[in-house]
Amino acid sequence: MASTTPVSATAVSATAMSAWVRARGGEYLHGQVMTIAPVVGQPEAVVFYGGAEAVYRHYRPTLRLLGCQSRLVSDDPGRPALYGMAVHGIMWGALNGFLHASALLSSEGVEVTRFLHHAGVSVGSVFGLLPSIADEIDRGEHAAPYGALRHHLPAVRDLVEESRARRIDDELPGYTLALTSEAIDYGHGDDSYSRLVEHFRAAGRR
Repeated sequence: MASTTPVSATAVSATAMSAWVRARGGEYLHGQVMTIAPVVGQPEAVVFYGGAEAVYRHYRPTLRLLGCQSRLVSDDPGRPALYGMAVHGIMWGALNGFLHASALLSSEGVEVTRFLHHAGVSVGSVFGLLPSIADEIDRGEHAAPYGALRHHLPAVRDLVEESRARRIDDELPGYTLALTSEAIDYGHGDDSYSRLVEHFRAAGRR
């Protein structure tokens, strides 16, 4: 018996479902849908799968009908859900930053679409940094020849000040200021922004 379920779930619930299926002599393949409903079945649709490779290969022709960008990411059925949560976290973080920026621009009567026309390359370059940040995190090495946290600090302070001056909610940049200042106080001023991953790791141990 094999069970394939493309759904949205947490890693814990996907792992529990797999254990339930396996206890009954079956194999479980979890699929985490990463596409809005109208795109499901289109070539660009993405589903992350986790579970037995044999099950994935057996059902792959059918699963590809859901989206050609689908892939088996691990034999752990909980891993696709973790991938999904990571993508969502990046998405919401980016969207909140964009909405804060939009409020800031709108306070001066600047059209957000016009801003993107002028600054699209700069905004896009932010996501271009992710591979190098990921590499630093994986290696556990954060020293930076440029773009160190101490260089970020003045700009973050300016963003908080600008937000307050325009009566824009400063909680988001204020949080960034607190993270950056804390890391510098701990002696990490010459490290890259990737160093702040330690704050999020430590929060779970407090």
